[in-house]
Amino acid sequence: ATAASYSCDPATCQLPNCLCASKTPPNGFSPADTPQFVTLTFDDSIQTSLYQTARKMLDILLHRNPNGCPALGTWFVSMQYTDFSLVQQWYSAGNEVADHTFSHVGTPSAQEIASCRTALNTYGGIPNGKIQGFRAPFLNYTKDTLAELKKQNFLYDSSASAVSDDAYWPYTLDHGMANDCWTGICGAGQIQLPGLWEVPMYAVLDNGSIPQLMDVYIAGTPEDVSQWSTSSFDRHYNGGRQPFGIYVHPTHLTAYPGLPDPAPKLEGLISFVKSIAKRPDVWIVTNQQLLQWMKNPVKASELGKQDYMKCQQPVIVKEICNGLDDDNNHVIDDNLLNNCNFGTTTFKTCFNCPSTAPTLESPAPVSSSQNGTEGFRYPLPLDCDTKWWDPISNLCLCTSTECQYKDTAVPVNKNTTTSSISANGKDQEKSDASRS
Repeated sequence: ATAASYSCDPATCQLPNCLCASKTPPNGFSPADTPQFVTLTFDDSIQTSLYQTARKMLDILLHRNPNGCPALGTWFVSMQYTDFSLVQQWYSAGNEVADHTFSHVGTPSAQEIASCRTALNTYGGIPNGKIQGFRAPFLNYTKDTLAELKKQNFLYDSSASAVSDDAYWPYTLDHGMANDCWTGICGAGQIQLPGLWEVPMYAVLDNGSIPQLMDVYIAGTPEDVSQWSTSSFDRHYNGGRQPFGIYVHPTHLTAYPGLPDPAPKLEGLISFVKSIAKRPDVWIVTNQQLLQWMKNPVKASELGKQDYMKCQQPVIVKEICNGLDDDNNHVIDDNLLNNCNFGTTTFKTCFNCPSTAPTLESPAPVSSSQNGTEGFRYPLPLDCDTKWWDPISNLCLCTSTECQYKDTAVPVNKNTTTSSISANGKDQEKSDASRS
């Protein structure tokens, strides 16, 4: 089946909950008025060395968006070898945590999807309502996978590949799939999933016009990859301003004894990210931020003022176990983490260790500590975000609609048509839009 099977009427499919596939910006915006979004995504487990690699690519001193806020990324997390304290740190820093199945298997079952989400919530403290995205391992998905995502109330999938001919803006699957048609998924009537978004993965074309998707940095020398990536980025930037994606398995860019040094590839990739980040109206965002814009598009000049693009850290007077350095001593969750060790399964968490290692069938086993006993940690409630939750004291430090934040934006001297917003250096009262 080809994209010729796709039919969507923009007169009846309208934002915020429905959008037809298109190569032009939504709401009739001209490309010149449209932000150029760049999504930087990471796949698989979060471990110390892999986390450090990802942080290098998003280093707060290297990459700042036009409003002075740090570039953010999306991590599609699988459970084996994952350290849940790092999951929480990634999320609390403003990044997105998404579902990549529990066991990292293609054509995943409903249980694979649900168990991953359960573990991320139980041990990483990620609110279930904030785990909105999914990517199939090996990008091996079917129409049943997408139907299951809709059933489990996910907001989006990002498993489908897109080349030049089908490089659409993100769109909803109300009227089917419009790209990745070589899988046979574009046939008429194959998919009708109202409100479920597809965030395509945009390929880079090498010198032979062969699409390179994930881990493009493996396909050639750093110089070649930079040239290919820049050419592909320019097609988006100077064309319909479709988002541009950089899709990474951090393990390929992390040094291991006895293996070739990946530093040249990592440095080349960081250099490329820095080069495109300097362009006017380029924003490095999470998939969630991208979709918040898609639902209610604003011109590039207005993007920095949107709540979902602001960067604010909770003001908390003591160190709590929340993935942040609350007392500013340069140590996150200082002496507050639990160490859970089950032989081959070892992780740290702000919450209770399970009595046995989590499994696909039992992703959240009975706690090793019981309520009322010393050392018990209280699970994240539905009405508090993990950045404000003290699991030891059983207390949400944001108890009203007004919670104290400090602005972490910094001045940006960037040749851009977008207005810059600088940090004022003062604490300010802001409504807590992150509670869920």
